[in-house]
Amino acid sequence: MYAITMYDAFLAEHQLSPSYIESAQQWFNPIINDLIKHTNSATPLFVSINGSQGSGKTTLASYLQYTLIHKHNKRVVVMSIDDFYYDQQTRLQLSNSVHPLLKTRGVPGTHNLKLWQSIMNALTLGQHCRIPKFNKAADNPYPQEQWQAITGKVDIVIIEGWCMQIPPQLDEMLTPAVNQLEQLQDPDLVWRRFVNHALGEYQTLFQRFHYQIMLKAPSFSVVHAWRLEQEQKLAQRSIDIADHALGIMNEKQIADFIAHYQRLTEHALQVLPPLCDIVFALDMQRQIKSVQRNQVSFITQQALPLIFTDLDGTLMDHYNYSSTAAYQALNYCHELEIPIIPTTSKTFAELLVIRQQLNLDGPFIVENGAAVYIPKHITLSLKGRCEDKGNYWCYSLAPKRAKWLAIVDQLNTEFHGEFTHFEAMTTLALTAATGLTFPAAKLAKQREYGEPILWLGSSERREVFITRATELGASPISGGRFIHITGESDKATAMKWLLAQYQRHFVGKEFLSIALGDGPNDISMLEQADFACQVRSPTHPFPPLQRALNAPTYQTKLDGPAGWNEYITTYILKITEEIKHG
Repeated sequence: MYAITMYDAFLAEHQLSPSYIESAQQWFNPIINDLIKHTNSATPLFVSINGSQGSGKTTLASYLQYTLIHKHNKRVVVMSIDDFYYDQQTRLQLSNSVHPLLKTRGVPGTHNLKLWQSIMNALTLGQHCRIPKFNKAADNPYPQEQWQAITGKVDIVIIEGWCMQIPPQLDEMLTPAVNQLEQLQDPDLVWRRFVNHALGEYQTLFQRFHYQIMLKAPSFSVVHAWRLEQEQKLAQRSIDIADHALGIMNEKQIADFIAHYQRLTEHALQVLPPLCDIVFALDMQRQIKSVQRNQVSFITQQALPLIFTDLDGTLMDHYNYSSTAAYQALNYCHELEIPIIPTTSKTFAELLVIRQQLNLDGPFIVENGAAVYIPKHITLSLKGRCEDKGNYWCYSLAPKRAKWLAIVDQLNTEFHGEFTHFEAMTTLALTAATGLTFPAAKLAKQREYGEPILWLGSSERREVFITRATELGASPISGGRFIHITGESDKATAMKWLLAQYQRHFVGKEFLSIALGDGPNDISMLEQADFACQVRSPTHPFPPLQRALNAPTYQTKLDGPAGWNEYITTYILKITEEIKHG
């Protein structure tokens, strides 16, 4: 009863029933505990809330503020990104000089970033400032004398907004129109490109936030109904009736208005969940149906990333084996000295060439986790029996190839004519089957551990073949093209062993495992990594994963190396920037 009494004023202001407090205490109080735990006496903690229109982000921000003030005696400032909208005159100038759609407030490029940055700077330093306030009914900021004055140190700053923390899209994502507004009013992509470029400029401000919250709508289709309800609720409030007559929108006007937001809202629903510390998945009625806790910000401030990546179909194109589409992200990782660890079905001989092509000089994992190779110039405290291989230490996790060739010979008697394999194929035949160049195919045949099978029979017999291989003592792994006859080793086991070597050597350091893959042979690695990215394949669906609810998982929109670049530039970039700036 005390909790309800304490919140009477809050419930009245937001037109909420007492049941809201019970739900808020269940879902949101853990956030408050997180925030209190990470506040310090020097500078404020910056918190962002992302949510589509009508998702309840303003109410959430108010609840956090109210509770932190009245129950925990914290000084809290709440702002909305909407309060930083340019005035009508400035947007009119943008519409005349860039594109007519910029007359409508909302999208990136229509906010006053200089004002926003100056206020964040002032709050950080504990200096006097005024928090802007935007009059949506009049479509202009309120006079400055009506802005909230802030003086002295603040503990927590909360900023909510529909586009908070959203990364820009890749250029190729801008081409297909998402609705009639884009199709008819932006056929030349001028508006889309301007907005996307402007969003890139927002990232510097987004990176200053310590804690990110997302209220995740089930889809963009519900936003219209939510926004309509929001408008009706606003009309019922006893504030400036004259402004209501001017500013309240009808159903069609709302549909036209939110069309401006559709692209980035849908983009956020796809890419933003793994970027946030906590994600609340909402149902159609805006009730929370699940919560995902990633703790991205607080974890990554103390941890260093290691990127474990598949090659074929992931970092290398499925058809032509090119990695050109990933060069932007590769260069970024090189600049930040983030280890990129190929974790592949390919051989040691192949990796010597590929690593040189990609400018990689760190450890690598071959033949689906059968062995880990560590260059001797990499200083690690290695545990286990490592074989001296010239310039490399090699830790084997699987028996040598001869054992598996003997099993393949046995299988050949039962499945004669239904498969072929690397040992039996000429280099020319392997070239035809894989698209590899002749020199690359020669390297691919130099296997040390397993034996790849090219299945020629029916899908039903394929399953029988796999079952029989298992009965003979093999652990078959399905890759993008081949069935790999090998031992119980897999990519996850090799990844975890190498992670342990880093953690043993760098005492006191934490490491994040980030895995990217496209095929069934990547499942174990993707399931065990801290962060997983399923790279879209042009030939098969995403392999099913069983990951914990709070384990960040991402599926790319683009294929192969373009998808690899998409993930690194939209996600890992954010993590590493946080690490870089401490």
